[in-house]
Amino acid sequence: MSKLGIGLLYFALAGALIAAYFGFSIIGKYSNAQTTITQTQQSLTTEKKAVTEANKKTDEAVKAKEDVDAQLTTVQATADDAKAKLATAEKAQEDLNASLQQAKTDADKAKTDLQHVNDVLGMTPEEAKAASAKAQSDLTAAQSQQKILQDQLQASQKQIADLQDAINRSKTGQMPGVSGKITFVNRAWNFVVLNVGISNGVVPNGELIVYRGRNFLGKVKVTSAEAGTSVADILPNAKGDIQVGDDVLN
Repeated sequence: MSKLGIGLLYFALAGALIAAYFGFSIIGKYSNAQTTITQTQQSLTTEKKAVTEANKKTDEAVKAKEDVDAQLTTVQATADDAKAKLATAEKAQEDLNASLQQAKTDADKAKTDLQHVNDVLGMTPEEAKAASAKAQSDLTAAQSQQKILQDQLQASQKQIADLQDAINRSKTGQMPGVSGKITFVNRAWNFVVLNVGISNGVVPNGELIVYRGRNFLGKVKVTSAEAGTSVADILPNAKGDIQVGDDVLN
């Protein structure tokens, strides 16, 4: 083979080596790029899932806030209704007092009439007997009416005392001896739901302590209460992570 042929052969081999090098380089870059694309797609999927979860939690928090607002409205309406009933009961008591006073006046008059009949002169025995019987009947009726009005007055006074006690408890706090558990915790809005309510002595603005076993976790303040459930805000400076199933008492 001539020198020219040998030179061309070496030149061709060198070109083939250079082409192979660049080919492997391009294949490596393509592989790296494909790996990067795969990782990016995985990251996007993870981020989309996180966004979906965040939106779901936001919707739950908004719904919980709406429920709390509705419960607060119900409690306020209940308090207003209690005040209206108290005003009605007080008016009824005033009417009963007036009726009782009138009954006492009628009874006194009946007694006076009876005494007058017994003392009157110039009346026939039949007339005196009839007048005496009528006066006695009037006295019995007046005394019976007086007894009925006294019973109604006592019932009215008890009703007023019960209503006033309910209103006072709603202002000052719940009765001692309340004990229950936490059934729901909303960390976004920092509130809990309890399995005790008004029938257990819980009232709005009352405070309860939270504990697990013998460990004190913090305090909650009742914002609304129904017959068997209530909602309470977790007060600041809680010493533990309050969870569902933790105990509450006052």
